[in-house]
Amino acid sequence: MSDLTIYGTTLSPFTRTVRMCLEEKEEAYRIYEYAPGSDEQKQEHPLGKVPAIRDADLHLYETLAICIYIDEEYTSDPQLQPRDSVEKADMFQRISLYMDEGYSNIGPGLVIPRLFNPLMGKPVDEDRIKRALPRIKRYLTIADKELRGQRWMVGDEMSLADLFVAPAIYLMKRTPEGQELLSDMENLSAWYTNMSNVESFRETEPKFPGK
Repeated sequence: MSDLTIYGTTLSPFTRTVRMCLEEKEEAYRIYEYAPGSDEQKQEHPLGKVPAIRDADLHLYETLAICIYIDEEYTSDPQLQPRDSVEKADMFQRISLYMDEGYSNIGPGLVIPRLFNPLMGKPVDEDRIKRALPRIKRYLTIADKELRGQRWMVGDEMSLADLFVAPAIYLMKRTPEGQELLSDMENLSAWYTNMSNVESFRETEPKFPGK
């Protein structure tokens, strides 16, 4: 049994990705609700980002490193990285695109100013959202095209690529702008509907304050 502890808020899509990996492996874990940038989280990540983990004597931060460790340390099925070298490269390409062009715009440009600002007592930043929408649409258009009507992002089985992107789309769909953008993305919308039925995705749905 795992002795793994996650440090990071459950509202974070990156924390949710790590939790989904552990749920898929059916590994037990604890979670401490540390906010990004908090003094507590700065003890776990040098920049105060979420999540970080400790597993016995191991201390890791950065989501991709954590997920690779989980998949390779806990070898029970499902395996979350393709064995085929081309498919594995494709998986990392999807994750890299998501990190560089996806969440880097979706998070700061839409999710934080529309959803999280009100939770922190801050006003919605409409100008920031307006500026980000073209960049978000550009990423979604690429992701939609690359899906090509497939059930999963890479190959015939779910991979880390799916686990990275799905939590961000979940947050997007909680905004009117995100719903409108996704309404034009047939492949991405069908893929997300499929992901919504994945047990690990359902089990890790975050609870928003007051909801």
